Amino acid sequence: MNTISAAVTGARHARAGRNGQDAAATWRGDDRAAIVVCDGCGSGASSEVGARLGAGLWIRAVAARLAAGALVWEDVRAEVVEQLAAIVARMPGDAVRECFLFTIVSAAIVGDEVSVWALGDGVYSIDGRARVLGPFADNQPPYLGYDLIGERHEAHVEIRRGRSVVVATDGAEDLDVDAIAMAGFAHPDGLRRRLAVLARATEHVDWDERRIVRAAAPLQDDCAIAAVRS
Repeated sequence: MNTISAAVTGARHARAGRNGQDAAATWRGDDRAAIVVCDGCGSGASSEVGARLGAGLWIRAVAARLAAGALVWEDVRAEVVEQLAAIVARMPGDAVRECFLFTIVSAAIVGDEVSVWALGDGVYSIDGRARVLGPFADNQPPYLGYDLIGERHEAHVEIRRGRSVVVATDGAEDLDVDAIAMAGFAHPDGLRRRLAVLARATEHVDWDERRIVRAAAPLQDDCAIAAVRS
């Protein structure tokens, strides 16, 4: 199994001087692997904190179960929610809404079976067949953090045969995530470099018109992508 992941700050957030609010994490064993991406709520004061912590806690919980030979997504959810609740209990103010509202798109692959679990918007692709999750009404996707305040939402789950899977946050919904991810396997830093290029505006000189032509960055929103292939 081979895994890659990367997260970059989108052009819009970079212009505003804001931190990137997306995160990614991976784990791999001999014949199994797991990946996850998280996207922090844009209105949260420090959503990047929850996204990064959530990605780390989630991948650790999934990895432990894959290593033991039995993955039950709802058990992973319960464990991570319990861990987040313990952190929130020690924080002042409305820590849930300030830090811990983030989406999750995660996948595990064991042999040739792929299992996807998602809560919120994003994108995933199994063997090149992509599916976009969302958008949601009023641009309000469900978040894992809502479990902490008694507003639990149902997750999206898909299980099918496959040899590769890609997960991405909603910033990548207009991109060919499978092509970008598969190309990223060619170099250890290939995926991050590709996303960084997409998050940059370009300009060139039109000598005939004697003017500078500027093109907006294709990746305006933050973006995280993770992939695994066998």
